[in-house]
Amino acid sequence: MEAKSAEKRESGVQRPGCQGPVGRNEEDVAMANPLHVSEPGGERLVFPDGAIELVIKIPGAATDGAFAVFEDVVRPGAGPARHLHRDQDETFFVEDGRFDFEIEGTLIHAGPGDIAFVPKGVVHAFKNVGADHGRLRFMFTPAGESEAMFRAFLAAAHKRPLTLETMNEIAMNYGQTFVGPPL
Repeated sequence: MEAKSAEKRESGVQRPGCQGPVGRNEEDVAMANPLHVSEPGGERLVFPDGAIELVIKIPGAATDGAFAVFEDVVRPGAGPARHLHRDQDETFFVEDGRFDFEIEGTLIHAGPGDIAFVPKGVVHAFKNVGADHGRLRFMFTPAGESEAMFRAFLAAAHKRPLTLETMNEIAMNYGQTFVGPPL
């Protein structure tokens, strides 16, 4: 019998400025399990003022921390304060409605089917500019502790209004910084 090599095979691509290939090795991939989430599946987090209604569609634990997916039902005129994520990329998928995204000072108008990608460290925000509730799906890569962060925001919102100062007190524990007002 032939002995298996102890080497880990890497899958992925080489990126400029990165050491080694980007991607997950076979051992990492073996740890994640296939997953299917049906509608309206997921844990629902509804904030007291109704401005934010999040659904955790795929928690980070289900992907071994590779990513986490959320759904956000956003009332007209609502959206988060300008912020950045130190350790995570964020990808937005517009499902329903019209949204404006500001990504590093550039305004983008988006509708159903549009996708916006925000690399880690880039200041961004969005706003529902439609007349009705809109719906976004968004993904953090890697997952980090995004679910815990949203739960902490929700718990704080039940006690007091979420000011920029209050949000930063919470966000600093999760690699996020709020830098300005909403759009």
